[in-house]
Amino acid sequence: MSTVTFKGQPGMQGALKAGIPLAGTRHIYRVAKVLWPEEVEEVLQTLLLPPSLHVCCGRSRLGDVRFDIDQKVRPTVVGDAARLPFDSESFCSVLCDPPYNGRMQWNHDLLSELSRVSCQRIVFQHWFVPVNPIGQYKKLHEFTLQKAYIWMPRTYFGRVQVVSMFDK
Repeated sequence: MSTVTFKGQPGMQGALKAGIPLAGTRHIYRVAKVLWPEEVEEVLQTLLLPPSLHVCCGRSRLGDVRFDIDQKVRPTVVGDAARLPFDSESFCSVLCDPPYNGRMQWNHDLLSELSRVSCQRIVFQHWFVPVNPIGQYKKLHEFTLQKAYIWMPRTYFGRVQVVSMFDK
């Protein structure tokens, strides 16, 4: 019999002790550490083209400009990822590892914003790939899936994480 750990799991830091339900929560998940292993961070670094933007950066130090809603992680810019305060095509590459509790419309707005501010590449790290059946980025079909890396974190209960790279 295997065991499950909540250690390092987004939204679990203190959630169980505080009695927060695990499903349907609307609070902002705050993560106390970088969740991906160093090997994944090294791969992500090689995919970024300068100048780069890291949206929903959390504690990661990747990106020339780091953007997050949580001031405690000391991003370069604080704000809502569904309304990025940057001009269109401001960055050659945009990296995003979004939270898992965003509302449906927020998620759609976030994906649109990533394609708006990138002029060359989007790197998206999540458990799904935002792609249509022929490999085009869901929100701006000028971006096409070029690579996908899959890894299995120990704390995600069997759900894989996918790093997808889209280029114009």
